[in-house]
Amino acid sequence: MRVLPRPRSLSLRTTVTLSFASLALIVSAILAGGTYLTARGFLIAQREQTAAQQAFASASVVRDGLLTRGSDVIEVLSSLPTSSGSVVMVRTDEHWYSSSLNVAEDAIPADVREVVKSGAAAVAWSRLEGRPVVVVGVPLPARNAWYYEIASASELDSTLRTLGGVLAAFAVVTTLGGTLMSRSAAARAVAPLESVASAAARIAAGQMDTRLAATDDPDLSVIVGSFNTMVEALEERVQRDARFAADVSHELRSPVTTLLTSVDVLAGAREELPNRAQRAVDLVDREVRRLHRALEHLLAIGRVDAGTAHRDLADVDLNDLVAHALAESHRPTSLLSPSGEAVHVQADKQELNRALVNLFDNADVHGDGLAAVGVVASNGRVLVQVDDRGPGVPVTDRELVFERFARSGSRGSREGTGLGLSLVAETARAHGGTVWCDDRPGGGARFTLALPLNPEGAE
Repeated sequence: MRVLPRPRSLSLRTTVTLSFASLALIVSAILAGGTYLTARGFLIAQREQTAAQQAFASASVVRDGLLTRGSDVIEVLSSLPTSSGSVVMVRTDEHWYSSSLNVAEDAIPADVREVVKSGAAAVAWSRLEGRPVVVVGVPLPARNAWYYEIASASELDSTLRTLGGVLAAFAVVTTLGGTLMSRSAAARAVAPLESVASAAARIAAGQMDTRLAATDDPDLSVIVGSFNTMVEALEERVQRDARFAADVSHELRSPVTTLLTSVDVLAGAREELPNRAQRAVDLVDREVRRLHRALEHLLAIGRVDAGTAHRDLADVDLNDLVAHALAESHRPTSLLSPSGEAVHVQADKQELNRALVNLFDNADVHGDGLAAVGVVASNGRVLVQVDDRGPGVPVTDRELVFERFARSGSRGSREGTGLGLSLVAETARAHGGTVWCDDRPGGGARFTLALPLNPEGAE
């Protein structure tokens, strides 16, 4: 069975615009239609009244002429002052008489003839040679005759067509104007939501000091106040939790340092201990050192979260800093492929050095060993590429590995703390950069730390 894709729902702005545009179209159509029908009815009534008045006046002239001149109907018709486009016809007992050779008696509607024949006047609309006309019939009982006048209504038809076109254009212009106004109104209505969305995005990115600007709008002031109050409570909660984590880590730091010193003493006398005790010393040494690294990472992250981290920014040459981080962590500097030119960044040297060492440790612990480190300048940024020899990181885990206490590709290893890469990500963000993971050409994983170049330092 084929599953059809769900139709995309309309945005709020589009919905508001379409609603206002539809309303403008309906209102303008009703106004234009009502105006046209009212004007049409009035003009038709006026034309009928004018045609009837003219026909009655002409009928009186014909009647008087027939009474004074006898049966000379042609002479009487020729003396009538008819308007342009009008045709006069007279029916007597024996014959039809017309002022136009092109118009015969069949131009008179049958129902009009029946009404006039019964002794009453009649008015009706008809068409003559495709043009609208008004037909008026008047009985002449004094001479046993019937008078008919066919008055052209072409001017009225042209007037109604023009009026209809103007009103239709008015409806279109009104609809377009309503659409533009509704677009503007929708933008104004959605603008506060965009401000909230932007503020929420900045808060999610870690800018906890973000607040919505105060407003005089009584409808929005409640939302703005509630949002800012919520953010303040959230910031206070985050800072409280961060301070708690930092305090706990700091309190544990001294006993752990004591344990580490004690383990170093035991390791110095390791050869004097039995094999079982030696394995126990090795296990304790590894776990205490892992605990010490975790505490150091927690302290650093706690300072960042609490907003108490102090950064001593300076111009740093990344080629030198990467070589220093390799040497400091007892790794061969031959792994480094430096950039062909000096690459300088504005950074806290200690924090950046710690982030590099964490990347190296991650390659050793989770990636079967550090394979290479490259420094590349590209498009206003400097990229530090850390390659390992492992199986790589699955695509689904390439963002997860930068979260706290997340491990990927360690295959059950308990050597990592799950905090190193998250601290790298925090350091990158704090320096205006970013970090990501992808495949290393030839196999393995490549972690890339990207930082903005400092052109002034390069000079």
